[in-house]
Amino acid sequence: MKKLLIILLICLMPTISFAKDVWTKKDSAYQGTLLTLMAVDWLQTKEIARNPKYYETNPILGKYPNQNEVDFYFFSTAILHTGIAYYIPKEYRRWWQYVFIGIQTTCVLNNISIGVSIKF
Repeated sequence: MKKLLIILLICLMPTISFAKDVWTKKDSAYQGTLLTLMAVDWLQTKEIARNPKYYETNPILGKYPNQNEVDFYFFSTAILHTGIAYYIPKEYRRWWQYVFIGIQTTCVLNNISIGVSIKF
């Protein structure tokens, strides 16, 4: 999995500089919202990885990821998502952001509902 994410990141980076549409303040606000939710989910997932009474439901991470796997996953997906959001045409960008904001909101709220705390 790590190699796949690294390969995707390497392949994506050169294309980011060729984005067709201008990145707006609104794009930054939506991406910032997503990245904030991802950061909260990241901290919650680190707590899940530390606490044996919980298990992870993300099939990519598996039920019992270690701290390094959690860190790598969230760091990589944050970079990839932002790169893709920057690169895709403006008419699809907002939907790309909406979908992932919805997914992250659901994950964070679910974690809160089962008692997962946020520790720094």
